[in-house]
Amino acid sequence: MKEYRLALSLEKKSRQYFIDDRINKQLLPVDWISEKSLSNIENGYNMPSLVTLKYLSVALEVDFSTLINAIEEYILPSENSNRN
Repeated sequence: MKEYRLALSLEKKSRQYFIDDRINKQLLPVDWISEKSLSNIENGYNMPSLVTLKYLSVALEVDFSTLINAIEEYILPSENSNRN
């Protein structure tokens, strides 16, 4: 997801600037996500809900299905994982 954020034509590349810009453009609700939460999602520490992914797709100006496909490997179990 970070790649999509950095690909936007924003003045600054920081997460906080992205959040503030998207709120100002009314693409994200006020106080919807913190910089730390966005960082955790981008770095793979947190798996966002579908609602969060939908908000992020709007904020990132990316089709929802494109965003889902981009994180598919983190959602679906690996073929090499042990299944019971």
